[in-house]
Amino acid sequence: MPALRQDKIKVEEAIRRFRTGDWAIPEFQRAYVWKPGRAAKLIDSLYKQYPISSLLIWKTDGEVQRRDQAGGRDRASWLIDGQQRVTTLAHVLEGAEGLDIVFHVTREEFQQASASTRNDGQWVRVSDLWDSSRFREIRRSLPSKDRDKVEDHIEKVRQILNYEVPYTEMEDYPFQDAVDAFQRVNTQGIRLRAQDLESAHVASKHTGFIRNEVVPLLKKLHEAGFERIHVTHLFRACGFLAHPDGRRKTPLHELGNKDVQRAWKRTQDGMERVRDLLGGEFGLLDTRLLSSGAALVPAIVLCADNRPSKQSAQAIAGWMALASLHHRYSVSTETSLEQDLRACRAENPIGALLTQLRQRRDSLAARSLDFKGYINDRGALFAAYVACAHRQVRDLLTGGKIHLHKRIDRHHIFPRAGFEAGERKEADTIANIAFIGGDANRELSDQRPENYLGKIAKKVLESQCLPTEPSLWGADSVDQFWARRRELLAEAFNAFLAEALPGRHLT
Repeated sequence: MPALRQDKIKVEEAIRRFRTGDWAIPEFQRAYVWKPGRAAKLIDSLYKQYPISSLLIWKTDGEVQRRDQAGGRDRASWLIDGQQRVTTLAHVLEGAEGLDIVFHVTREEFQQASASTRNDGQWVRVSDLWDSSRFREIRRSLPSKDRDKVEDHIEKVRQILNYEVPYTEMEDYPFQDAVDAFQRVNTQGIRLRAQDLESAHVASKHTGFIRNEVVPLLKKLHEAGFERIHVTHLFRACGFLAHPDGRRKTPLHELGNKDVQRAWKRTQDGMERVRDLLGGEFGLLDTRLLSSGAALVPAIVLCADNRPSKQSAQAIAGWMALASLHHRYSVSTETSLEQDLRACRAENPIGALLTQLRQRRDSLAARSLDFKGYINDRGALFAAYVACAHRQVRDLLTGGKIHLHKRIDRHHIFPRAGFEAGERKEADTIANIAFIGGDANRELSDQRPENYLGKIAKKVLESQCLPTEPSLWGADSVDQFWARRRELLAEAFNAFLAEALPGRHLT
């Protein structure tokens, strides 16, 4: 018998269900369309404890097998109305997909990060405030002036994770009744489309697919540190692989169970080979340093059928590094992804992918200015890591190679504490970031570079693309130090490209 159930869920739990696929939001439904300004308004509403409209979840009559009980049955839950809001919250948490919402700690305002906010220490990233370790670091470094007020404000931002969002769950509704109901629902001016519901209805008939295949894989990947991979990324790769000629996106609901299972097996194989590629070419065991999980989708497709040769793996890695440097997926992610997947079907896929990158800038080679951003510029940060990895990056404390390390941390060469309160944001420039093992950061702590760089072997400094001239290590020479570091990062990154993409015209 059809029934409605109403309840509330905390923002943090809603994000978790989205990321793990417990609330299934297939890529073949409506693409993500919100602009950063709209995302900032949503965060502001939650900050002010304003009520927001209810999420709508449909438990279909399509049965799926329970994971933890043989022969048991459960229902597939589809987040149909509210996926834009939940997707926004997940992207803000990660600072991903072009959403980098920042908060002014005294004016209590939210907006998308810009050049002006990055140069103003009063603005902090919401994703940093939602991260426990970064929140503690920020709170410890608060200036004494207005400390209590600012601390209250940033704590209030953190409490957004505990905001309770109302949701309505529809159970046992016949398909046509559900279509009629959903067609009358509007979410902040965007009318719900019947085809969104129909896609969910048909997809739910792939009994056991979400529960037995998708959710376990995502859980495995996230536990291994591949948290930048979302269910939508895997579905995007799977849908593309399922279509034999690749001329268009294929909704999974148009395929039979056997076709979906075959494409999913290829997607899993591609994902495993991409994991090996990240370890072999970048020395990474997880995706924490990657700029976007979307960049893995073309890589999964290229690795789906065969393990890439060393030359092919290098070429894929070279394209991934360039896609990061040039912020390929920072805006219009879906459009860029569609173009890049079409390129993967070309006779020379890497060449076709590079051609797409040239649509924004003729010269693909790195310039020193590419590293002038701050650590919230994930694309440039990953490119900086690639440059250092090419120099066989070594830990500043131990001198050992940082390769296949379980935990790679960032270290401020010139400590933030050495800057005036209003200038501490400058310490977050990418040219001031080194890559170290987790224990090294505690050992080096807030030491000034002139006090510890001289004790480190020259080859270790060079592996981090750090200037080796002692005259640049003093506080008075910080700008010259950073300028030189940017030059060294660009040189090392371009040397990496020369090896990964030999014979390619990049300048």
